[in-house]
Amino acid sequence: MPANNILSARAADQITEMLTQGRFQPGDKLPGEPELSQELGISRTTLREAIRVLTTRGILEVRRGVGTFVTRSEHIHADYELLKIQNTRVSLKDLYEMRLMFEPQAAYYASLRATDEEIDSIIRHGQELEAIVKARDPRWDEYEQKFHNSIAAAAHNQFITGLFPTFNRAIRQGVILANESPLIAEHTLGDHRLIMEYLRDRNPVGAKAAMHLHMLNTMRDFQIEID
Repeated sequence: MPANNILSARAADQITEMLTQGRFQPGDKLPGEPELSQELGISRTTLREAIRVLTTRGILEVRRGVGTFVTRSEHIHADYELLKIQNTRVSLKDLYEMRLMFEPQAAYYASLRATDEEIDSIIRHGQELEAIVKARDPRWDEYEQKFHNSIAAAAHNQFITGLFPTFNRAIRQGVILANESPLIAEHTLGDHRLIMEYLRDRNPVGAKAAMHLHMLNTMRDFQIEID
């Protein structure tokens, strides 16, 4: 496959992952080309081709002179009906146990499969998150989701991307608790730095261990019993 086709295919996957994360809902307008191409680390030409691909799949709709919108299509979540999971009533303990099961392995595969652009994006999200946390910015929840979702997305596994809404439920509840304790924030940032270090070094065993430790530390900070 020509290099430009590979780039546009990856960009299409990245945009789809944004949708499965719940960042954009059906009917929402996507950011403009300058903003979105910068976020994805691609050229505008590559972005246009990715949007064309998603338009042919019925996931996006381009309205000339207005912008690009998410359709009300069910194509994005057609497989496995994973959206049903996010409506299941579960405890914080169950949510974090689920993260403990999946996210360390996602970090393992991300270190192996991520493109250089994706690694750069993960590091950037981590740095932005650190600034947000230190400033006690109310957007902590949003940036925490971006950081963890970008790692899981870099594993390039569609089942994992389908779990983003459930990951985000746990993150939202966790941030509410973490906001009440500066010590938890300090632990979180320390864990994130270690995860980023191993990902930057393309060390899958280290990345997996660091994410596993992060989940365990978070559960202990939240006084979630670890059996």
